[in-house]
Amino acid sequence: MKKLVLLSLLALAACKKESTVGNPTADSTVVDTTLVAPPAEERALKDTTETVAPERTTANPEESVTGNFTGKNVTAIATLIHEGTDSEDPAQYSITFNDPAIAAVPGVCCGVLLVNEGDLNGDGNDELGVANAPLHGCTYDYQVYTYKNGKWLRYLESFLIPTACDGIDREKVQELVFKEGNTVYYMKTDVNNEDFKKIKTKAKVLVK
Repeated sequence: MKKLVLLSLLALAACKKESTVGNPTADSTVVDTTLVAPPAEERALKDTTETVAPERTTANPEESVTGNFTGKNVTAIATLIHEGTDSEDPAQYSITFNDPAIAAVPGVCCGVLLVNEGDLNGDGNDELGVANAPLHGCTYDYQVYTYKNGKWLRYLESFLIPTACDGIDREKVQELVFKEGNTVYYMKTDVNNEDFKKIKTKAKVLVK
């Protein structure tokens, strides 16, 4: 009888051992690997991070000029709309005004200097001068605009202002364009002269 009971216990132990074979986690702690979603606020922030458009920034808070450009005194401001990376991808500016009803002067490149040129065409409004350096800060391209029928138009044919890389001064630039009688002149730089001698030259008017 004792032999029979002993055999029964051995058989029971063998069955338990077989039931654990191939199931290595039977006696280990179960780990919950379910992914937990981030809080709603965090998801919302991540979803909008790459879609927010950059705000317009002023190129230089001091780079502005006030004048009677449109029949009333307004302030023109050089506004940076594209920072640019190099000479092949230059910075782009738009000349905006403190009166939103006035159209902007678009497509201005690189370093910008604004000048009030006074009334050159006799219509009672001031003309707007814009100096910018398309390639580098050693030579500026100078353009004069007039406001006509709600649009900014080139008033004079543009000309270059060499600076020998010494920078540019607003007052000196303003002296380059002037009117004598009914004729507009500008001081052209003789680049063949080592002192950059200025030559009085009749300006070509593009808009009557």
